[in-house]
Amino acid sequence: MGSKKKRTSKPGVHGFKSATPAAVQTRQRLHSEADAPGDKRARQSRAIHRPVLPAPRQVNTVTFLLLIAATLALYAGDLHLGFFNLDDPQYVLENQWIKAMTLSNLWRIVTVPYYANYSPFHLLSYMLDYAVAGANALVFHLSNNLWAGLVAGFVFLVALGLTARRTIAVAAGALFALHPAHVEAIAWISSRKDLVAAAFALPSFLAYLHYRQGGPTARRWYLAAVLLFMVAVTGKLSVAVLPAVFLTYDVFVEKRPLAFSLLDKVPFLFLAIIIAWAAAGVQPPTGRHPEPYVLVAALIQNIWLLTGFGSYVIYRMAPESPPGAAIQVGAAILLLAIFAIPLLLRRRAPRVMLLIYWILFAFIPTQALSFFHPVTDRYLFFPSVAAVILLSWGIIVCGERFGRQGSIGAAAVLGVIAVSWTWATLAYLREWHDPRSVWYLAAQKSSDSQIYWNLGTYYQDVADGLGTKPRAARLSDQEARRVALGIWAGDPRLPALVAEWNRGQHGGPIEGQFQDYLRTLAWAAFDRALNTRGNRIMPSLYFRRGLILFDRGDLAAARKEFTSSLDEAARHRYVEAREEMTVKSQNALGIIAWRENQYMEAMRWLTMAEEEQTRAGGNWVPDLTANRKRLEGMIAAPQAR
Repeated sequence: MGSKKKRTSKPGVHGFKSATPAAVQTRQRLHSEADAPGDKRARQSRAIHRPVLPAPRQVNTVTFLLLIAATLALYAGDLHLGFFNLDDPQYVLENQWIKAMTLSNLWRIVTVPYYANYSPFHLLSYMLDYAVAGANALVFHLSNNLWAGLVAGFVFLVALGLTARRTIAVAAGALFALHPAHVEAIAWISSRKDLVAAAFALPSFLAYLHYRQGGPTARRWYLAAVLLFMVAVTGKLSVAVLPAVFLTYDVFVEKRPLAFSLLDKVPFLFLAIIIAWAAAGVQPPTGRHPEPYVLVAALIQNIWLLTGFGSYVIYRMAPESPPGAAIQVGAAILLLAIFAIPLLLRRRAPRVMLLIYWILFAFIPTQALSFFHPVTDRYLFFPSVAAVILLSWGIIVCGERFGRQGSIGAAAVLGVIAVSWTWATLAYLREWHDPRSVWYLAAQKSSDSQIYWNLGTYYQDVADGLGTKPRAARLSDQEARRVALGIWAGDPRLPALVAEWNRGQHGGPIEGQFQDYLRTLAWAAFDRALNTRGNRIMPSLYFRRGLILFDRGDLAAARKEFTSSLDEAARHRYVEAREEMTVKSQNALGIIAWRENQYMEAMRWLTMAEEEQTRAGGNWVPDLTANRKRLEGMIAAPQAR
């Protein structure tokens, strides 16, 4: 009997070993990609022999819809949430440009930056929601959930296009839907930018893959890729690195010459530069500059959070750079190594290398701009696409190396990850029960000053909605009871407070005590924000502290806080914030002088505030002119004082 040759499985272009015949055939088909880019006949042959999305189409459609349904079911708990006091008022409630679908509003959204940002398609998505149901928070949250479901479906299709393995693609789409890092991007209405951008960036990638297949429809697919990318990048600038992913695919997967690869990236690069220029022009400078150590520390934190086993919170303290040039040099070398090491996979596993670079490239926009918070959950949304594909692919193919039992083990590992991520997602989603719970529970996981400021703002806004003459819109009876039950749970005064409200009494003695308690909580939160703010410029923090002291009748202390707010506003780099806080602080100083019967001093402050508000075109203090005229009349007629 002749000796038999021992069979060994060799690595294919997927980058993982597998002895299954189907996988070998797939690799052989994928290996034939390295033909000359100018060979039209070869590209047409590729289109015939390896479609981007393996049939049957009906199965792909059903899977896509099931992932949308799964996302909607998972995030059904956020439908009862209202609008949050962070960015939601500016983007939705106070945004006049989304409240009517008119040509003038559309033109304004497309041509004029809004709220220190340029993301017109993001705003257009709000306009659509508003056209459906007005300022209905449930509709806006449902819309967020639908956008997230669409992205999960496209993750499945992208994974299918890259691996030609339906099992891997389904696992990737499911893990993406379950990832706990996505809660912030989905549950927070104002973070829809990430959802919209990814929902168009992924089909742009698929269209590009179709274009690279060649054939008579190649030009149409290329145009579709460009148009989809344009919409994606106007959703959020974070996906502007997608052309770099295309280039990596061309050069390392298809082995296209660099010159050909660069040529058809020109339209993508042009669009990215234009949108980046528009967005960067209105972004307020942070005063921070990229430092190698901070970049490496932020990248490591982000990669850990991509595993799905990190601690997720809306704000984290930014990594601090230790002194010493040697540390910075070492960090720079490490950063270069992180970007260079994946090149070792360019021959044996080019698609794996592609996914790694997808992750690395996706973090560049957020780090290059040197934000105050270089590590934030919403920044993980786009890079997590590649992360879940890589994870699913690695586990399944590694399991296949050990035959049937290995495949069962791989399925078990994926199941454990899915259950763990689902548990973490639902647990974090419960923290988004209401605006208070978000900041209250976040303060237990992070000491970032922004968290304490928002927590204090919530307490103060609730207090301002109570009393006989509320400063803000009066809380509804239902909302007031809900807040009281959450904050005064177990307090013996709660039944008496509810009894006052049941009698229709506002501003009663118990409500006054509750109001004062809320302001005490707000002061404590503002005090912690002040102690942890570092060198951050926060005029609104001093202004709100001044309001609490003013409501308590301590006018001298309130004047000190408003003066500090005015000084901080003068140093603010964001023009709109500087103008708003200048007007509000000057008005507050005028009101204090008025209370102290210093009428000429009050007139001086109110006049300055009115002139600044008129010059800036704002309306931050609506009754400013009326108060100035009233005071003017009092000065002219002393007997009327």
